[in-house]
Amino acid sequence: YIKNNMANKAIDLFNEIQNPNDEVIIILLFNACAQLGTNEALSLIKKVSSQIPISFHSNYHLSTSLLDALIQCGDCSNAEIFFSKMKKSVIGYGNLMNGFLKANNPVKVLSLFDQMKINGIEPDLIIYFYIIKALSQIGDYSLAQLIVEKIPNCFLVNDRVQNALIDMWGKTGCVDRAKEIFEKILEPNQTEYGSMINSYGLNGMGIQAVELYRQMSSEFRNESNYVCILNACSHSGLVDQARSIFSNIQIKTEKIYTTMIDCLSRASIFEEAQKLIDEFERDHSPVLPMYSQYY
Repeated sequence: YIKNNMANKAIDLFNEIQNPNDEVIIILLFNACAQLGTNEALSLIKKVSSQIPISFHSNYHLSTSLLDALIQCGDCSNAEIFFSKMKKSVIGYGNLMNGFLKANNPVKVLSLFDQMKINGIEPDLIIYFYIIKALSQIGDYSLAQLIVEKIPNCFLVNDRVQNALIDMWGKTGCVDRAKEIFEKILEPNQTEYGSMINSYGLNGMGIQAVELYRQMSSEFRNESNYVCILNACSHSGLVDQARSIFSNIQIKTEKIYTTMIDCLSRASIFEEAQKLIDEFERDHSPVLPMYSQYY
């Protein structure tokens, strides 16, 4: 059931077991709850974890499964408390960092990184990836520079890390550093193009964003990258370029319409923005974000 994304069926089956006291069964339950990530699943996690024998907590796999379930259900506070009692591992730290990133709490991520160093646990690729993502959320150039310069070079050549760095330098206002990394990539992928376009857009460099968009292979033009380039045009007042790009998009999603409406509204072209809203609503129900951009 869990392998086929049928977590509710797995939980129903668990509830049929009288006095479940098998460690493997408990691990599977926590995995099912993690897959759901709901408040109901969190309540079940807390109920079962409070009833299992204390000896079960010495099972590394069970403890890791419980930690992950708490995180996936959004309860990072209790996850952190539970983690403090666990045997420390790089996987545990990574799971908790990821949870705090999802909760938009990057300061906690950096705090966990400091704890790792104190506990003598060597960070791996995933840890550095999460650290860069946290620095991206914080947006402090000096702090980013201080930490990134200590990351071993062997990790800096990884695709995911390079993309995260492009995004981070863009969000800390250092487009030159982002561009430097991007230009060293022999064959940038879809995500890397999007991150670099977004970096230009965030820093008011719409013309450079459009130039890069024109260089990008048409096969890389997806919803995310369309939104990035339209946002870049919006923040730089490049309405004509945005119109041209928008008109050539074959499949226009809600996000794409909303971003184009934002572009027109920022330029006080409200009549045209209203026409786009009307065009969208001929085949779709009204959506609030579209109107919030308009008004």
